Amino acid sequence: MLIIALVFFVCLGALLGIALGYAAILFRVESNPLVDQIEAILPGGQCGQCGEAGCRQAAEKMVAGELNPNACPPGGSNLAVSVAEMLGVSIDVADQDKPLVAYIAESQCTGCNRCYKACPFDAIVGAPKQLHTVIKDVCTGCQLCQKACSQGCLSMVEVQPDAASWYWPKPTLPVAV
Repeated sequence: MLIIALVFFVCLGALLGIALGYAAILFRVESNPLVDQIEAILPGGQCGQCGEAGCRQAAEKMVAGELNPNACPPGGSNLAVSVAEMLGVSIDVADQDKPLVAYIAESQCTGCNRCYKACPFDAIVGAPKQLHTVIKDVCTGCQLCQKACSQGCLSMVEVQPDAASWYWPKPTLPVAV
């Protein structure tokens, strides 16, 4: 009896797998590869700061020309330049765009949990009525948590370069006249 049940479920699994594979081929939706590439480099937090519901919709609007490549605040100027290069457009990006990270003043934090709920990147760790802290490697500096903090204990600070985040500047070539 056990062998019959095992054979039955193996055959059923194989038939359903074949049916799903055929359905995937039959109902395939072709998408723009440029939209897929732009979506892949966006942060993926679905924060909505660009005015769209998510990163996929923002990428579609960028390709259609309805959204500026620098519309993603968590991505910063590096992302804006990358998207503009992919789209073949030029944008003016301020050099003063410094990377930011959230900082929680522990002496003022009451554990209201609003910043934790507002962070779409899960960069804030804590529990209700407990002290919260920020995982700096995950924080994108989108400032949504700062807007949600009712205690005023959360601020955005500039990322200080260390051995892991500092890079040599690219050399500039002299222009031949």
